[in-house]
Order: sequence, then structure tokens, then C-alpha cells
Amino acid sequence: MAPHSRKHIFGLSFLLSTLIFTGCSSIFDARKQKKDIMSNYIAGNYQEAIKLTDEKLKNREGSGDELMWRLEEGTLKFDESNYGGSLSDFEKAELIATDFDNRADANIRRAGAEVGSAMTNPNALPYRGLNSDRIMLQAYKFFDYATRGNSSGAMVELRRMRERQKIAEQELQDEIAKEQEGIVAANRENAQKSQSQGRPSSVYFATLGSNGRISQSINEMNAKINKTYSACMNPFAVYLSAIGYLYENNFGEALVDFRRLFEMVPENSFVRRDFTTCSSIAGFEIPETLKDVKPFDFPLETGTVYVIFANGRGAALKQVKIDLILPFVGYTGFAYPELEYFPSPYDRLMVTAGNGEVVPTETVADMDAIISQEYSQRLPGIITRIAISTIAKEVASAAAVYAARKAKNGWATAGAYVATGIYKYLFNTADTRCWETLPKYYQICQLKMPENETVQLTPCIGNYTVPGKTIQIRLDKNKKINIIYVKSQSPDVFLGKVFFLN
Repeated sequence: MAPHSRKHIFGLSFLLSTLIFTGCSSIFDARKQKKDIMSNYIAGNYQEAIKLTDEKLKNREGSGDELMWRLEEGTLKFDESNYGGSLSDFEKAELIATDFDNRADANIRRAGAEVGSAMTNPNALPYRGLNSDRIMLQAYKFFDYATRGNSSGAMVELRRMRERQKIAEQELQDEIAKEQEGIVAANRENAQKSQSQGRPSSVYFATLGSNGRISQSINEMNAKINKTYSACMNPFAVYLSAIGYLYENNFGEALVDFRRLFEMVPENSFVRRDFTTCSSIAGFEIPETLKDVKPFDFPLETGTVYVIFANGRGAALKQVKIDLILPFVGYTGFAYPELEYFPSPYDRLMVTAGNGEVVPTETVADMDAIISQEYSQRLPGIITRIAISTIAKEVASAAAVYAARKAKNGWATAGAYVATGIYKYLFNTADTRCWETLPKYYQICQLKMPENETVQLTPCIGNYTVPGKTIQIRLDKNKKINIIYVKSQSPDVFLGKVFFLN
């Protein structure tokens, strides 16, 4: 074997070994990397889940995957009540996202990265998260500040969250446009490399989307989308924003938020009553459709208890492998990410006040619908990039085998077949990076501060409460607003905490 051939094989072996032993998501998809973490999270073993996430971060700090691991660890630490650690992780995550967004040469980098990722897979691109992730990041920072008694810091995060909501749709469209530029560049690169073989190598989603398995993924996502949600709008974030305005005695802006919520979740009785209550206080006419809705008979801005139920496990990406016929390549296969949905452990909470009043929670935001809506807009670009990557590797493989044959070296030809086959197999990995520790639903209710400053929370399945799961929360009537946060990602976990806006 020629010296330069041995050098190339040694280099390829070293590269693959490095990627394998560092757990690179270009080879091991993120869903598999997080399997043990998520198992512990589902069981409520937060300390073990955080320990495993810390180990991942030691290897991935400064990499294109760090943002994902920071989001996961920030959520885990919040659930564990380590609010300082949670805030630190979310602040680092925000810096990573902001740094990427603010790079002056972002467009040039994007096109170059697309071409480079074609020789591996989309995992080679830095993980930027969904636009909906950026909104939830600010929401968690609001929680972290509030749980630490820093109401002014919490209000800052609500203002940032509102700004993220305002620009989310435009940012998503800009992001898709940048991805399309990268796709064009990668298609051009493939065409130049395969020109000598006289075959086309450009691919477009119009043809790929006709594949039965891909169509199934698209249909499942579209079925989850809630058409009443505005583009890139998260109703839960709007609800938190409204609470912030009430805390500041700004009923006019709170009314704007409740009007938006009413448009998105018109059947939520708490939103309907909030809307009519704020309309009356702010001096606005109540819509005809809400004339029969009774306003709350207690102040919304002080002495009110707001209950938030983070119910279930949110949608996560999983890897799907399919067979395709592609230009130039012919028959081949590739892996792509598909959203998987999980059942919620409970249907609602029953909140029992000291005077015997029982108030059930109602869904204000379906996180599966929010994620599905954004991901459905991104999927055409995702699928197209994967197909381009498959072609690029096939072109490179064919060139390597052709060169070995031309040299009439049997060992080199066999080696080329083996090496390129291993390379294509290892890098046939879908980009399943996502924020997995978000809930499936956010549910809410609100009630007047009980005289004994105590409430009991019990989960329900259907019309029945679940025995042995009731928890009691102690409130503080001297605080302006009490917020109860309940988390249940599985039947094994049912935890509650309270924090305040002073």
C-alpha cells in the first residue's frame, strides 16, 4: 500500500476513534446519549440525572452541542430546587445562543458549515435550538429569579421573554432563509464534484416529501398543531406576561395579554374570567361573547394564588431510518429525526383551599402543539440537508473506489470499499438534538388566598383523584402574589413548590 494511502487511512481511523470516544452526536444521536439521563429524570432521580449531564458537559463544553446540555441541566436543577445552579446554566445557554445570533459573519459561516456538514451529517452544525426554546429559556429564568426572592430580576426576564415573543416569527423565517442558502451552497458543491460523472446531484423537498414514511411524519405533526395558536406564540409565556403586568398594576397591558390568550385558548374559563375582570378594571367594554362570564370577586394583583401544573413529558426527536432513491446515487438509505409524543400521567389537578373550595386546573398551553408547529416549518430543510449529505458521501465513496480501481490495486480497492462503507454507516445519524425535559402541557388555575394560607393539590385521572398523591402547600398572605408550581413528568413524580412576587 502506498505511503499516502496509509496516511489517509490512519487519519480516518484517528478521526473516527476520537468521535466515538467523545460521544460525538455526529455518530451517536442525542436521544441515545440522553437515554440514562431521561430514565432518571422520568423516575424523579434528579441528582443522578444531573450527575450524568455534568459528565456530558465536561466533554461537550465549547462544542456545538453545549446549548442543548445547558438547557437540560438548567431544567433538571430547577426541578431539584437548585435555583442558583439552574440560573447559571440558563445564563450560559443564553450567552451561547446570543453569541451565535450576533456573529457578523453568520451567513458566510452558515453556508460553509452546510457544505462541511454534507460530508458527515447535520449534527456537525451547531445546535441553536428552536425559537420556542428561547422563549422558554426566559420563562425558566423568571422562575429562577422569583424562587430566589428577586422579583425585580424576575420582571426583567419577563420583559425579555415578551421581546422574544415579538420577534420569534421573523427570526424563524430568517433562520429558514439562511438554511435555504446553505442548501443551495451544498447542492452546488455536490454538483461540481459529480460533474465529471455526468449525472445530476441536486435534491429538493418537493420530491423527497412524496416518500410515504416522510409524509407520515409530516401528517402526524400537522395533526398536533393547534391552529388557534398564533405563529410562534406560546400561550403559557403570554400567561406569565399577564401575571407580570398584574403584579405591576398595569391592567391595560394585562388586558392585551388576556385578549391574546382568549383568542388562542377560548375555552379556558380562567382566561375568560381574567379577560372580563381586566376589561372592567381598565374601563373597556366586555365582548358580547363574554357578557355572561362572571369576573373574579377578588383582586388579581394582590392576594391571589396562581397555580401552574407542568404536566407530562414533552415531545422529543427520535431517529427514523428509511430507504430512498436519490439522483446520482440510486438506491440508498438515510436517517432523519421525527417527533415522538408521550402520554401525560394525569389529566388535571384538583386544588382544595382551606375553606373547602375545590378548583380544577385547565390547559393553557399544549407544548407538543407549539413544538410541532415550528418543527413542521423546519422539516423540509432538515430532510433536504440529509439527502444532500447522503449524496455527498456517496459521491466521495464512488470517487475513492474509482481511484483505487484505476490504480489496479486490489488491496486498495477492497480497502476503499470497507473504509467508505464504515464511514457512511457511522455517519448515518439523525440530528435528534432537542430540549427533552420540557412538559407536555402547562395547566393553570387561580384562587383567592385561603384564610389558613394552605392548599392541597391532588392529581386526577378522568373524574377520579389519585390516592396517596396529595401534597400540601403552605402560602404566605404577606406576599403580593403566590405562585404554586407543580411538576409531574410521570406517575412516579408529583412535586410542588411555591414562590412569590413581593
